[in-house]
Amino acid sequence: MNARGLGSQLKDSIPVTELSASGPFEQHDLLRKGLPCVKNELLPSHPPELSEKNFQLNQDKMNFSTLRNIQGLFAPLKLQMEFKAVQHVQLLTHEINCGIDIELFIIFSF
Repeated sequence: MNARGLGSQLKDSIPVTELSASGPFEQHDLLRKGLPCVKNELLPSHPPELSEKNFQLNQDKMNFSTLRNIQGLFAPLKLQMEFKAVQHVQLLTHEINCGIDIELFIIFSF
């Protein structure tokens, strides 16, 4: 895989051509831009790092697609509406969050 193809797949990184500083022999200006600037320019060190970064989102998509195939279109829509309703409540206690996790485990463990 070439570096340009890897750079196009990464959403959080800048293009590979812009990784160098102002010139070929210059270093990054840490005093003005700080360490987060250098951190943003780093490419992932391992291929699965990108998929692990979005693990929960990928897991939810897979669970909802499986649920849609088994129970029909209404089941994932109903769950998503319930999640949005619960997220709008500002004063959630830990017990309610645990209840949501338990409900998800029961639903998605066929």
